[in-house]
Amino acid sequence: MSARRVAMATLLVCLAAPPLFGEEFNPVIGKTGDFTLRESDLDRLVADQAPEVRKQLEEKPELKVNLVKDLLLKQAIARQARKDGFDRKPEIREGLSYAVDDFLSREYLARVVVAGVRVPDSELETYYKEHEKEFIVPESVKARHIYIQLDATAMPEAREKARRKADELLQRLKKGEDFAKLAAEASEDVDTAKKGGELGTISPGKTNSEEFEKAALALKAGELSGVVQTPYGLHIIRVDEKTGQRTATFAETRGYISALLQGEYERKKAQEFVDQLAKGSGLEVYADKITGGRQGGEKKP
Repeated sequence: MSARRVAMATLLVCLAAPPLFGEEFNPVIGKTGDFTLRESDLDRLVADQAPEVRKQLEEKPELKVNLVKDLLLKQAIARQARKDGFDRKPEIREGLSYAVDDFLSREYLARVVVAGVRVPDSELETYYKEHEKEFIVPESVKARHIYIQLDATAMPEAREKARRKADELLQRLKKGEDFAKLAAEASEDVDTAKKGGELGTISPGKTNSEEFEKAALALKAGELSGVVQTPYGLHIIRVDEKTGQRTATFAETRGYISALLQGEYERKKAQEFVDQLAKGSGLEVYADKITGGRQGGEKKP
């Protein structure tokens, strides 16, 4: 949603909706002049956002604060503009008309025309069967590592020292020491050391090191690697779990397929409505008068 749309949507909501309950249940969260913005107004605005925007606003409350401040500043500026009679200028009134029409048409399409569009379950299943090969889940491992820092520009003495430390740690592991405890004690990757060296799930292309991935994915569950050198240093890897390549189930892919087809169904429904409306309203565009007889940069013969 564009900034203009957000501002307009909020303004319409705030002006049209009466306060819900009193200050205790619906507190004022901002004001400018005699204009107040209540918690319920902000809730409606957030709920009206695209899912990804709504998620960001819910996860980062400071974004809501910035949004409220921005909207109130715009309200204050608009009030001053009206006070100066700026909104009565012919060119401004024309621009406002276009903005309202743009907002109204988009909201009508979204809230009325395609509001009832639903993808049949049978279509979801058909899509899954026809695209099953696209839902391959690559092999993966849940792994831990013990990391010893070794810069690519390190001197031979530093390299030998790092290698000796890694070899000693590997021998301790082979003698039966607990990997998680040793990782917490000796790994130089501070973040993962706190979790016993745990890295989470690793699959092809998910790390910055081809050498590390190759070594980790070659291990079976419970196996320990040798000392693995990457551009980032030395690693000792242990695999806790391993999952082979498989095809994701319909249940796992249903949400993705539904969102994909829902968008297609809505676009199709909206286009059908627009085409029918254009035909019924006698809409005509005189392209030759707009382009001056030119098409694709060339004048028609």
